[in-house]
Amino acid sequence: MRYFFAVSLMTALCFTDFAMAQTAPTTPALSRRALRQQDRQVCTEQATEQKIVRRNLAEFMRKCLADRQGARRAVK
Repeated sequence: MRYFFAVSLMTALCFTDFAMAQTAPTTPALSRRALRQQDRQVCTEQATEQKIVRRNLAEFMRKCLADRQGARRAVK
């Protein structure tokens, strides 16, 4: 009886883990830090393409980062 119970429990756990593994998303969501780094990189590239002068760079970066974060929040 104990053997049957142990085998049944192990079988159930194995199939539950297997089913959960199949339903997991293929691309994990990025962490907040990773999103900030990605935003910073994109905004820096935009500043370079638009040839923003250094004295205006901080303001441009703040606005760019805020716009990207706002767009991401609007999607949720």
